[in-house]
Amino acid sequence: MKWIVWLITLTVVLGCGGQLQQLAVETMENAQVALTSANAMGAQETADTPLRAAQEMLVTAENAMNAGDVEQAYRLALRAYLHARIATEIAIAIREEANVQEAQAQLTLTGQNVDEVLQRLETMKAELGALQRF
Repeated sequence: MKWIVWLITLTVVLGCGGQLQQLAVETMENAQVALTSANAMGAQETADTPLRAAQEMLVTAENAMNAGDVEQAYRLALRAYLHARIATEIAIAIREEANVQEAQAQLTLTGQNVDEVLQRLETMKAELGALQRF
């Protein structure tokens, strides 16, 4: 009976360990994809700190995996993924803020152009009114 309990316990531990290892590998792959995305969005210029942290954590996760510490590898890979996502979101937010500022500048310029056209129109109306009196 003890052998059966031991065998079941060993199977569960090895089964969970295999699942954890697969999860760690997938999380490291996801972190790498998130890093690539962050770089593509320009995070190296706008969110260097979380981007560097993500890169360092992913390297440490790979080292932990190579050392056999699957749980630590998973945790670090997850943190690397989250930091890479933060870097991506910062880069997107900064780009969108620049787009908003550009749109506001265009709107201001357009408003000024409209004001100039309206002023010219009023001048023309006044000139037309003066000519019609003659």
